[in-house]
Amino acid sequence: MKKSYILPILAAGLLFTGCSKENPFGGDSSSEGQVLKSALAVTLNTDETIRQQKATRGDVNLNDFTVVFTKGGAPVAKYKYSEMPEVVTLPAGEYTCSATYGENRVAEWESPYYLGQSETFSVEPMEITSYIDPIECKLENVKVTVTFDPVLVSRMSPDSYVEVKVGANEGLKYTTAEATSEKAGYFLHTAETTLVATFYGQIDGSTTVETKSYKDIQRGCHYKLNFKLHAGGEGDGTGDANGEVVLDATVTTVDVERNVTVDDDPMDPEWSEHPGHGGQDPEPPGPGPEDPKGEAPTITAEAPVNLDIVNDGPSLTSCVLNVHSSSADGFTEFICDIDSPKLDEEELSGMGLSTHMDLVNPGNLVDGLGGLGLPYNVGGKTDVKFDISQFVGLLGMLGEGEHHFIITVTDANGTTSKTLKIKF
Repeated sequence: MKKSYILPILAAGLLFTGCSKENPFGGDSSSEGQVLKSALAVTLNTDETIRQQKATRGDVNLNDFTVVFTKGGAPVAKYKYSEMPEVVTLPAGEYTCSATYGENRVAEWESPYYLGQSETFSVEPMEITSYIDPIECKLENVKVTVTFDPVLVSRMSPDSYVEVKVGANEGLKYTTAEATSEKAGYFLHTAETTLVATFYGQIDGSTTVETKSYKDIQRGCHYKLNFKLHAGGEGDGTGDANGEVVLDATVTTVDVERNVTVDDDPMDPEWSEHPGHGGQDPEPPGPGPEDPKGEAPTITAEAPVNLDIVNDGPSLTSCVLNVHSSSADGFTEFICDIDSPKLDEEELSGMGLSTHMDLVNPGNLVDGLGGLGLPYNVGGKTDVKFDISQFVGLLGMLGEGEHHFIITVTDANGTTSKTLKIKF
């Protein structure tokens, strides 16, 4: 699914109605033309849900985009979209129009940077341009979130954190607070395309510093880093047989534009010396013959639902998804994001629900979820029936519209995301 937010097309016809013979260009206009604001259509190319209920700079308000008209490689006119006049007068010639959101900072929280540019178009003397090819804006920086396995959280010191850097630039520190709130850091994509994540803290009272790296990172991708204890030997299961405590770190790479998993392999380890390891470099952890990596979670639909098409709502007699984890520890994340023109945050809050629902840690959504027969508190479970049949009945009462339910589940073996599409 490509989720597009289209800037409103503003009616401009009234600007030129009537019988007046006055020259609308004004002055000496033989070398000037005009472009209607309504000629611009800017789409934000992202499958990741923009959670407008969070008051952070990660919220993308399309009226805040900056629009620049460029001729011969030089900017001629620049506007904030919300302040752009209905008609822009420009010298005649060949142009491109770019749209940007945010700033491409080195490293900052909740600070996405989007950029797009139109195809070349002409501004003709004494003529009005009423159409420009749509501008598709894509994420240009690198998005990173960090999570800690619950077992690790229970045994690491409260002041522990992971510092993330891209290249040689400054980084950001992810504590349990940032991990719990799913706070995203955005990083400048550089020529040195290596992401380095270093854990600093104490585990069971032992000072621990572990550095992991991931190479060949790409702009426009979301890197989800998960840290957990490495079960490397017999005994209490906290580390290697010699008692050393080490950490595993895995990364799930999601192409924000296409919402597909690019890579779900463990990060390339780079082990640093520290007191917790006695100054020695242990062997990098990884799945072996006795520790096979299982399959990522699966999401399948029961007939008549089909996850590969847009389902016809009125014909759905039931709507059930079966979600399975092959990990013995079950699900660590189970998220349902709702993308619907009729079901915004305000509408759903009246039902005790949200556009972003964490079914592992549902919080105050329990009553709303239970009232519609939806699952909750599913952390650790290996099989979950996601039955929204009652929900579908309510959707039919809202009239025409297409509704998307984006299901994202994670276990020790990886992350899987599927989108259920229903149209009335």
